[in-house]
Amino acid sequence: MTLSISSSYTHYIELFESLKEVVDSSEQRILSDEPDSLFIDNVNFFVKSYLISICSYLEAYLQDTAFVYSQDISNRIATAQIPHNFLHWRLATGIKNKDLNFNNIVLPIAKKDIANEISASPYKTLKLFKMLGIDLSQNENFKNNKDLINTIVTKRNNIIHHNDTAADVSFGDLKTYIEVIIPYISAIKEAVEESIA
Repeated sequence: MTLSISSSYTHYIELFESLKEVVDSSEQRILSDEPDSLFIDNVNFFVKSYLISICSYLEAYLQDTAFVYSQDISNRIATAQIPHNFLHWRLATGIKNKDLNFNNIVLPIAKKDIANEISASPYKTLKLFKMLGIDLSQNENFKNNKDLINTIVTKRNNIIHHNDTAADVSFGDLKTYIEVIIPYISAIKEAVEESIA
């Protein structure tokens, strides 16, 4: 199956919805009349694990979306058959004789190129998508949700890098985080699709 903006979005929405069900089920195991001792004794571990998963899904979605869009750009460039030397000359890249290439420009992109530039942080997301020609800061759902997304990602980073206990995060918070991420990634999907159209 070829990955597309739409299929990637659908895949990650399903992952987030499944994770939300797991979080809800975990919460019910603690709140039941006969609480599950495994969950009671390890609630912090589960909360941290689910929070890390939320951010991992978000980052994977962003990478897949940016990669698919980058491939689309690369394909359009290849189809346009622009001479390599002309493009470098007009972009004033200081091409030297040894760099001259009498073929059409080809600008392939690898997933690693995207992975090196992006994280779940909305500020890194903004930066990479600007390089792709998409200004996410103009999208209302992105603007309205980026601060909470940044808080979620910062909490995840503190868990991983500073052993934050995440004692201030509940299962209910995790479900709310997922509910915020869905319109956030929808905004990114819409912005990318508008650029392709």
